[in-house]
Amino acid sequence: MAKRILLIDDDPKILTLEKTILTQGGFSVDMAQDGPEGLTKLKASKYDAIVLDVMMPVMDGYEVARQIKQLDSYKEVPIVMVTAATERDAMKQGFTSGAMVFMSKPFTAAKLLSAIQTVTK
Repeated sequence: MAKRILLIDDDPKILTLEKTILTQGGFSVDMAQDGPEGLTKLKASKYDAIVLDVMMPVMDGYEVARQIKQLDSYKEVPIVMVTAATERDAMKQGFTSGAMVFMSKPFTAAKLLSAIQTVTK
């Protein structure tokens, strides 16, 4: 059975790109366009990994990650954070919030696929 991935990003083009890459890589993918929608989907289903944008309106990715890690069923589920922010502080905050992998945008298809394959083994 394919591993299930939840993508959370406010940019529909990025969501579509990530979904295409991961679906072609053999993963089952759902999408959410903001943090609250992502948290609702996480509470309703079980996912093997989460790809999470940092800079989003309503609730940024750091807050979403903190809330995800408070859910008992997601304490050990890996979060891959993606962002255009490349400062060391952004990366540190990502790991502190619960991310296992921190990737900068733009990323390659190979890099995203490799990150998800690694964290879902």
